[in-house]
Amino acid sequence: MDVEERYKVCQLIEAVIGADGVIADAEREFLRKIVKRFGLPEREDSPVSASDYGRTTSTLRGLAPDVQPRVMALLVEAAVADGKVDPEERALLLASAATLGIEATALEERIAWRLRGSKPPGPPRVEGTE
Repeated sequence: MDVEERYKVCQLIEAVIGADGVIADAEREFLRKIVKRFGLPEREDSPVSASDYGRTTSTLRGLAPDVQPRVMALLVEAAVADGKVDPEERALLLASAATLGIEATALEERIAWRLRGSKPPGPPRVEGTE
């Protein structure tokens, strides 16, 4: 992933953790770890205010196809970082999954696995690839 894509992934994570209007310390820490892992400079300001579904799904769709499922998995990780997935976060995840052709049931299974602290049994299923 190039630097521009890494910034976009961080923006997507910010959109998910900011979707409910509350950014928990655990969510903020998750974002910090990703920023550090990506080798990007840390920002002093707070992540996003409100999520824009259209911009979020468009950004996700614009990423390289081989990167999209991994990014979707990161978005789920971001959403569950505080131990719960609020309805606004879930709605954004569902819209993002639909954009990539990932079945809602596969996404819900992944969320449930992560909330239990387990690793899901594989990458999310993409419609038409089974």
